Amino acid sequence: MKWQELSGEERYRAVELARKGEIPIRELCRTFGVSRQTLYRAMEAADQASMAALEPKRRGRKPRPQSEVQREELEQEKADLQKEVARWRQKYEISKTILDLQRKAEHGEPLPGEKGEKKKPQGSKRKI
Repeated sequence: MKWQELSGEERYRAVELARKGEIPIRELCRTFGVSRQTLYRAMEAADQASMAALEPKRRGRKPRPQSEVQREELEQEKADLQKEVARWRQKYEISKTILDLQRKAEHGEPLPGEKGEKKKPQGSKRKI
């Protein structure tokens, strides 16, 4: 079996065999098709991981990942912007309605709620 095909646990067992000296390193390297340098690197990596696993840990909860904090901030900002867009959309609709009513009043068109009577524009009276 080749080194690339081994799982982490299987590699660890091979490293332990090399450390205990039960099987010569040369034989392990030949069996798994790996260089001595690769096997020694694996041994060093196992040592580093062991030391990291035994380091004292801080008590309490782990801090939230920065990406999660940023995601929540962006979601809040998005919600705020959506509210602002809705407010501006409402202001736009009101302004548009007021302008339409003003234009109708200027042209003598009946306004909503009036009984169909048209007002004559003020500047169009002629004296005879």
